Amino acid sequence: MINLCFVFGTRPEYLKIVEVIKKLKNNKKFKIKILSSNQQKNIIKKYVDKNFIDIDLKLKNFDNDAIFVSKLIKKLNLIFQNFSADFLFVQGDTNTAYGASLFGFFKNIPVIHLEAGLRTYDLYNPFPEEFIRQNISKIAKIHFAQNKSSKINLKNEGIFKNVFVVGNPGVDHLVRYVKENKKQKIIKNSILVTMHRRESINSNLEKFIHNLKVFLKNNSEFHVNWPLHTNPNILMKIKKSFKKNMNQIRFSEPLEYSQFQKLMLSSQIVITDSGGVQEEAAFLGKPLLIARDKTERIDIINLKVGTLINADGAKLHQKINYYVKNKIDPINTKRWRNNQGFGNSSTKIYDILNNFLPKFKNKQ
Repeated sequence: MINLCFVFGTRPEYLKIVEVIKKLKNNKKFKIKILSSNQQKNIIKKYVDKNFIDIDLKLKNFDNDAIFVSKLIKKLNLIFQNFSADFLFVQGDTNTAYGASLFGFFKNIPVIHLEAGLRTYDLYNPFPEEFIRQNISKIAKIHFAQNKSSKINLKNEGIFKNVFVVGNPGVDHLVRYVKENKKQKIIKNSILVTMHRRESINSNLEKFIHNLKVFLKNNSEFHVNWPLHTNPNILMKIKKSFKKNMNQIRFSEPLEYSQFQKLMLSSQIVITDSGGVQEEAAFLGKPLLIARDKTERIDIINLKVGTLINADGAKLHQKINYYVKNKIDPINTKRWRNNQGFGNSSTKIYDILNNFLPKFKNKQ
């Protein structure tokens, strides 16, 4: 029996581990424990079935990164007095993933890292995610990389052992949704916007909104759907910037995931600073404008299935005009889909865990 503990705290983490967990729970070789840090409290409460979670750590007061990570480690230390784990499984580059990985390192519990090897090599962009993922790679014993580029990054850092290219399990949901909604039409001149990065809380977000407003004022045929993030600092900035309503912009509460997929599928253009939305929009072949100065999903840029418009949206007008006149090359979209696993990543991860973990455990 292998005791495998998953620790998550945000919706993106949940979406990328849920299908793997479902498969493992039907395998008698594994005893699964699922811990939630409550990092995205409101979203987790609203969209994740409480029966999915075995232990809710109920962390509160997300004051800052240091306090959250220290609280998480302290809580894990208490929880693990009552049970043990052979492996800790974390996803991505969140504070939850980092705190759980540090705990695993201190307790000598091997860490499995999903989405390993993404890099900008700028510790402050994105902050703190770039620092977090580089350090999780130093801790982890098993690395699930999305693609060959991530594997090469790990190799260049001296990480050769137990690196598996598995694609992106987050895309598995999208593939299934698209198959079930093939007839959904694209709404002409519709733009989907998502913004949540903390780098945007400073003047970048205000400048981005200004550039968006200018574009819409000069292009009255376009309209924007903007599902809001739960970050109160982001919400305050947006509220301050939109004291007067703009008929061309429709704001909404955070959407249930299938609702968001529907909105993305019907949009003509996607503007985002989210890593996951970058992956999905490129997979759908949408004109993708990345509202960042740098992206760790560098293959999106290299394959020309997306473009950077800077965090302040300085290139927003120019790039929208470009994509109105030019289509994404479907050959490049197909290459990106291959890069992301074509919807079978969860199965790949499950098969590796099923076949590899017993051997790894026996060598310990």
